[in-house]
Amino acid sequence: MSESELIDLHFGLGLAVRNAFGLHDRGSTLRLSCGTEHPDDASQIIIQALWEKVKESKC
Repeated sequence: MSESELIDLHFGLGLAVRNAFGLHDRGSTLRLSCGTEHPDDASQIIIQALWEKVKESKC
């Protein structure tokens, strides 16, 4: 999967991340640590970080 295709994960994996980690919660420290107030943006940042780690481990 290329980086530009990560957006395709928004409604599936992104929703699961937002729900599982409480990114919609007002005081979500994880969301705030992503540097954003918006749960959608935070889940995308998390997915991108995961993608980068997986990509590194394949080398």
